[in-house]
Amino acid sequence: MNFDKKYGAVAAMVLLSFVSTSYAAFDENLQGYTLDTILVEADATKDKFGNTITEQSYYRTGGDVKVITREEIEKRHYTDLTEAIKRIPGVTFQNPGYRGGEYGYEFYNNGVSINGDTRVIILVDGRRVDNAASTRISSRSTSGSKSTGVNLDQVTNMANVEKIEVIKGPGASVYGADALGGVINIITRKGGNDNVGSIDLATGSWDKHKYALSYSGSTGNDKSWHYFISANRDMSGDTKYKDGYTGTTGTLGGSKWKEDGVNLRIDKDFNEKQSLKIWYNFKQGKDGYPIATPSLRYWNQDDWQRIIFNAAIGQLDENNKLVGGKLSGDAKNPGYHNLYALDGAAYGSFSRFKNNDWDITYTFDKENGMESFVRIYDQNHRYAHRDKYKWNLATADDYKTLFPNGATNEQLQQWISENLAPFPGGDKDILKEWVAKTGGAASEPTSWREEKNRGIQLQYAKSVGVNDIIASITYDKAKNFSKSISNKDNSVTTSHVDRKTIRGYIQDKIHINDKWDITPAIRYSKYSSFETTNAAGRTQGKGDTHEITPVINTQYMFDDTSSMYLGWTRVFRPLRQGDYTTNDGVFKTPLLDEKGDAWTLGIRKDISDKTSLAVHYDWTKMSNAIATLPIWDDSKDEFSNTAVNAKEDKKSFNITADHRFDDHVMLSASYSHMKDEWKAKNGWILDPNWGYQNSSDINVAINSLRPQNHYSLNLSYENRKLYTGLLTNWYTGCSDYAFTNNRFLVLDWNLNYEITKDMTAYVVVTNLTNEAYETSYNSWNGVGSSAMPSRCVMVGMQYKF
Repeated sequence: MNFDKKYGAVAAMVLLSFVSTSYAAFDENLQGYTLDTILVEADATKDKFGNTITEQSYYRTGGDVKVITREEIEKRHYTDLTEAIKRIPGVTFQNPGYRGGEYGYEFYNNGVSINGDTRVIILVDGRRVDNAASTRISSRSTSGSKSTGVNLDQVTNMANVEKIEVIKGPGASVYGADALGGVINIITRKGGNDNVGSIDLATGSWDKHKYALSYSGSTGNDKSWHYFISANRDMSGDTKYKDGYTGTTGTLGGSKWKEDGVNLRIDKDFNEKQSLKIWYNFKQGKDGYPIATPSLRYWNQDDWQRIIFNAAIGQLDENNKLVGGKLSGDAKNPGYHNLYALDGAAYGSFSRFKNNDWDITYTFDKENGMESFVRIYDQNHRYAHRDKYKWNLATADDYKTLFPNGATNEQLQQWISENLAPFPGGDKDILKEWVAKTGGAASEPTSWREEKNRGIQLQYAKSVGVNDIIASITYDKAKNFSKSISNKDNSVTTSHVDRKTIRGYIQDKIHINDKWDITPAIRYSKYSSFETTNAAGRTQGKGDTHEITPVINTQYMFDDTSSMYLGWTRVFRPLRQGDYTTNDGVFKTPLLDEKGDAWTLGIRKDISDKTSLAVHYDWTKMSNAIATLPIWDDSKDEFSNTAVNAKEDKKSFNITADHRFDDHVMLSASYSHMKDEWKAKNGWILDPNWGYQNSSDINVAINSLRPQNHYSLNLSYENRKLYTGLLTNWYTGCSDYAFTNNRFLVLDWNLNYEITKDMTAYVVVTNLTNEAYETSYNSWNGVGSSAMPSRCVMVGMQYKF
């Protein structure tokens, strides 16, 4: 069925349902929560348009927003932010199969996309946490993700999270002109009026352990001082995974990890309109770096020797005579990525990170739900990794000298055992001996990256009649330091890149009448050039750019049970530093900033007092999207892959239904579909035989590198002391070019039992049916090289005091 016609038919059916009888709205995930320090009951969690009310909701006008509350986090026992939001329609993850974190490589970091777009902004209490000078995932946009480089699971600790807002599309002015996919806003916890504490301990599969402690409350005669503090440690041994081809479970050697965190928040409420917030966040971790999950089809002694000989020495004929060069990559050397088991399991390669963040916000006025404030902040994120391996002691020339006319099988086996790395799945003593004689395991890093942000934000909000006006400006100074130690003389080399950013906006939410709001806005984005400082001095690079982007959003309430929203925005995403060294391969001119337009449309309907339905559609039309495409080259008289500013059409569709069966059973069901289409611009010819599956650019190949359809069922049952939940995620339309199966079903289950009013025991099982699946693909490593973890069982207990 035609994509647009299919969406139109569904939207039409929903519109027709608006004639239904009036009932109260329902949402299974919002039975009540805390807003600031006030407990909000279920009937007050949404406004009249159906928007969920949070500490940050005054910025928005309509839009598709899902909220994960503290109650849900504690009942489901989410261990990280990825676990918490994976049930949200339209949210997908690109995960290498382990914690990830190698600096500079998109594929080896955890990534997130919303409705198929990686241009997602991560916020903490409404403040952006990305670094404008970062090269965390890449210095270029021509290949790889276009995300800001923030690893979601390294931002903060789950004990520190009060709510998580997932906002699809650029639906609010404050989020920036580059928030094309959407926004994930983490709202931190504030101490309440009562002094309470919590201890949470859990243990389970793979020697996985969780330790968490938090304490919060208030002080002073008027209880105007509030505090919250938490500390945690999460750790795991080597994880297990399910191989998509063999159906067997393997151990991912070298994937063990340990992460620690401390959070502190102090608030002073001077009066109803003025307050002070001081927030500190510390998180650090050492995560194993196994690079890829071994293919169990080739996980044996014979295949190992074939793979490593082809990769390190070369190709043999039937007489074991060296006749060809080395074979690299899975396509040429099947099972090639199994060699990475040396990096992780044998040599103990690893990544490290350490975050120190603070934020001080003084709110000097509150009016009609809006805040006027001044905020200063500082971020210091340090990254390091050590990847070590050794494949061979001898070379191809050594082999040819010893066996110029070939060798017997016995001679070949003997030569391999003496000169090439042994099979990591074989004799452990032999493997340890190899590591020892090749310099030992991975030691302390010899190079580091340090990303620093400092900035200030001023926001002023005022109600004037039917107009709620917000104006804001943020100045951010980003630095990216690179440090390395020479292996020759231990000298230290340092350099850093600076980029300054000014972001401002003004919006006016106009309350036309009791049923209709319209919010026009203007955004201004200014980026300075990239400035590099090293031993040679200071170099002024390229990158100075600015843009004004208009926005308009509106929402309309048909009656007490139904509403709709509509929005349009201009899109602007500046080039990365590496993009300025690349020319458009067609016009031979420098690449340009990405620009385009985005439209969003949504409809909400309460069908009864137990059932609600919501439909969201967005369409992005980019006129200048960066991609690597096969374009006709007159000088070569053929099509050749080249970086260009291309046309992109992206459409996505989400439908969600919530239903309460009775006082105990609740169900949320959703479906998401997304599609990208890239087109030639005037003046050049796109290869008519080209398909997404043939591209090495994740931005272009996105339709092949993610599931086309996502179905989700979130079922929960609660009765007095017992709570249990089952989350079902079914992904279909997966390309066999990138995945081991074209569909996969993943179930997560948990159970809580309240032993006493202060003590709860729980069980959490992820990947309940031990499904084999992947969420990302790398052409070099091959299909199935990023297998996700297998079934994991955690048993824990939480005590509140």
